[in-house]
Amino acid sequence: MRFAAVFALACAGACSALALSLSLSPADEAARDVALQWLGVVDSGNYKDATLLISEQVRGSRDWTKYFAAHRAPLGRVNNRKIAEVKHASTVPGDPEFRRHAIVRFKTSFEHPPSSTYGVASKAAATEEIVLTKMGCCWEVMGYEIN
Repeated sequence: MRFAAVFALACAGACSALALSLSLSPADEAARDVALQWLGVVDSGNYKDATLLISEQVRGSRDWTKYFAAHRAPLGRVNNRKIAEVKHASTVPGDPEFRRHAIVRFKTSFEHPPSSTYGVASKAAATEEIVLTKMGCCWEVMGYEIN
């Protein structure tokens, strides 16, 4: 019974904190900053440089320049980008090693909203997910998806 009361209180506090704003630890802020700097290169349309800034370990796993041209370029300029969440994992697909990873998600609205499955523009923001890994002292981009 005591556990349930403590759990309910913790959930209430967590839910209200999320509703107000996303509070980030210093490590999460550093991961977010790296993700935002990298997204700035992607946003500029400089896909070759964005590819070169991806961790060498996964750079060859996909034709990143083609991916950006097909999935990011049609969306145009960013109207608004807000951080949605930062998750942590010790392993992620494509990285067989056990290390610190941060998965940073942004809700982003673009000049040309993404199309739905019926080809009609959606008013909802796209979700951008950047996977980062801690390599020594620094965060490196390991992956990017836009939905």
